[in-house]
Amino acid sequence: MISENRTKHIIAVANLMREKAKLLNLNEDDMFLLGYLHDVGYFKDETLNHGQVGEIILTRNGYKYAKEILYHGNPNPDYSSVELDLLNYCDMHIDGTGRLVSFEERLLDIKTRHGEDSLAYQNSKAVAEKLKQKHFLGE
Repeated sequence: MISENRTKHIIAVANLMREKAKLLNLNEDDMFLLGYLHDVGYFKDETLNHGQVGEIILTRNGYKYAKEILYHGNPNPDYSSVELDLLNYCDMHIDGTGRLVSFEERLLDIKTRHGEDSLAYQNSKAVAEKLKQKHFLGE
């Protein structure tokens, strides 16, 4: 079972995805669903990370953005798409309680919950830096 805060995070990411999709001429409903499904892997208790679990579940069901689910939060994926950048951008702007925050606030949130030396924090920091370097959505 996922927590109430995780649910708030998921819904807020989905809503931000829909909002920002307009700026990139992407289908708003598709991007809402991508945001809504991005943490689906947390619903299963397995040894794989939540992106891997989500990709397996969604690939089995023919979902066209399963790779974005797999690679979100990965600073060095073997795959790229504007949808993946948008997902990372939105995920990095919604904190663990569903609030809209800056990259810096989100990184502090992750660092506080997981620790400065954690893979979650290190990956998130690298993802945020890459989005900033791209000036994705004006960052």
